[in-house]
Amino acid sequence: MNTNVSSKSDLFFPPAENNWADKLFIAGLVIYAFCSSFSIAASQIGLGLALIAFITLYRTNKVDIKVTSFDSPYAFLALAGILAVFRAEQPMLAITGLKTFLIVLCFYLAYWPGLKKGLQEVLLQIFFVSSALIAALTCRNLLQDLIEGLHAKGFFSMCITFGECQALAAVTLVFYLVSRPHGLRKKLMLSAALFMIVVAVILSFTRGAWLGFATGLIVLTTGFPRKMLPVILIVCILVPSMVYFSPYLKERISGLNVTKIIETADKSFEQKFESVAVMSGFQRLYIWLRGFTMLRENMSFGVGAKNIKYHYNLLATEYEHQNSLIWGHQHNNFMQMLVKFGFIGLIAFFYFIISIFKFILKNGRIITCGIGKAHIGAIAVFGCFLVFGLTENAWGDEEVSMMAFFLTGLLMSSSGETIAQN
Repeated sequence: MNTNVSSKSDLFFPPAENNWADKLFIAGLVIYAFCSSFSIAASQIGLGLALIAFITLYRTNKVDIKVTSFDSPYAFLALAGILAVFRAEQPMLAITGLKTFLIVLCFYLAYWPGLKKGLQEVLLQIFFVSSALIAALTCRNLLQDLIEGLHAKGFFSMCITFGECQALAAVTLVFYLVSRPHGLRKKLMLSAALFMIVVAVILSFTRGAWLGFATGLIVLTTGFPRKMLPVILIVCILVPSMVYFSPYLKERISGLNVTKIIETADKSFEQKFESVAVMSGFQRLYIWLRGFTMLRENMSFGVGAKNIKYHYNLLATEYEHQNSLIWGHQHNNFMQMLVKFGFIGLIAFFYFIISIFKFILKNGRIITCGIGKAHIGAIAVFGCFLVFGLTENAWGDEEVSMMAFFLTGLLMSSSGETIAQN
């Protein structure tokens, strides 16, 4: 197996008679890498197989569980979720909502075994191929989609969060492109894949995905300033070109004007909005105000996981009920944590975020001996994910959070083999 501890061989698959669990573990990771761009169910099956294999390898002392500095902060966050159950109006729903804390296993399954560079490369390449194919198929009618404002939605269970998943793929691919030496043919293929994925991010018309992608590019530029120049240049040419052909894209970008959104804050859903994008911003402000109202009697521990919709129904006006303007989440990771788990949960969430970034910075430099800058890639990916959370409940969208944790763990999983100097 391509882990440090279960094999000293350079082969992908050690002798079959001794390592069926190795093969199952690798197969599970490969299934996830390929399916994570288009199917939640298939990607969860892949991770489930990898988990079964890892448990088997752990019981036979072939792999170890590594302690990380963010384990305790994450446990604190989970404890806040458990305490919120006792305050929930629907405690059984609150208990089932705690399963979202299992997403950290996506990080651990990629990080704990200490994957060799060969397997790490293969998993990343499979992920890029899958993401690029989905992007190409989704955006095949590029000009028509731009003119008519048709959202790129991906396939199967990933249609709603297509933009966020493609943005994570784009940031990871940019890091892979600039952090390693590549031959001309491979570089052209990677660049073509990146072009398709970036187009898909733009055509998703998801502003949170745009902001997350931009954040990832900024982080990568701090680590690879010269190598990032061509990427930044191409993005700066591509975006205005697409805006020129798409009035709807202009309208979506105008919705990033915070001043226009704030001006609508003291009004209702029945007002006339300047644009759909401004209305979308108003909806988020309105949802957050409802969240603060829910907190009045639940400041410390919140209303509990999956209990927001219950409280929203109690607060909603007749107009909101008639027009199905009832939400079960806050369209923001930080507000979601605050309303679900109270101020204790929000403090725990910030503690976890700070801890995981400190872990990435410290261990990223150790893993690559200061050469490959794996910590830059991991910070770019996880930072991209957190920025999604300013406009979406990205933590609760399991396909997005699973991908973010998996890619972060994968970039941190190097067994000590170094990669290219900037």
